[in-house]
Amino acid sequence: MKALGKKIKLLWTNEVGLTILLCILFIQIFIVIPLGQKTIFGKVIFSVFYFCLLATGILIFFKNYLLKVFGAALLVLFILGAIFSSPTLTVTNDTLLILYSMMLSWVVLLRTFSAGAVTIHRVFGAVVVYLLIGFIFALMYETVYFVDDDTAFKGLSLAERKEFMYFSLTTLTTVGYGDIIPLLPFSRSLANMEALIGQLYPAILIARLVSMEIDAPQERKKK
Repeated sequence: MKALGKKIKLLWTNEVGLTILLCILFIQIFIVIPLGQKTIFGKVIFSVFYFCLLATGILIFFKNYLLKVFGAALLVLFILGAIFSSPTLTVTNDTLLILYSMMLSWVVLLRTFSAGAVTIHRVFGAVVVYLLIGFIFALMYETVYFVDDDTAFKGLSLAERKEFMYFSLTTLTTVGYGDIIPLLPFSRSLANMEALIGQLYPAILIARLVSMEIDAPQERKKK
């Protein structure tokens, strides 16, 4: 068992963990969340991938004890949320998940842009952060909605996370179909901020990855 545990730790501390995290995050955002969480099947599937997202992030950065604490608190709140339905519990859960996702994004960025060769796993790590940005803003929109009720947005068909995730991704990619509109000054500011980040992130950070890959052969020649 100890040997198996060491192999699992080694897997998650390697860069391949970033690729696995991307797969889990991709499935959660584009498959699990759109399926909805109202049916029993939807709740079970969402619970599994929610747990996997948190567990994967914690395992990848196993030495970061603060992430463990946030992860454990989120899992407890998620179990309570599955049993009891409360706007206060939802806002608390979303707030902790926002903080956790921000911390996870920061650690992934540090891993992605650390010294060394630019691998495909690092490129996937940059994509992970991009998707986490959309996820974070979706949670922010959901929090604003529950705090200000139905005055924060116009055009929401349901007050579910899939609606906020859809709005967040269309804002992040600056598609802006116009079917959902932020009404409050604060929700509008969040949308403007996300759109700005959606433009600057690929232009600055992805370009930095490309330059690191271009500069790597020249540095090897100098050595």
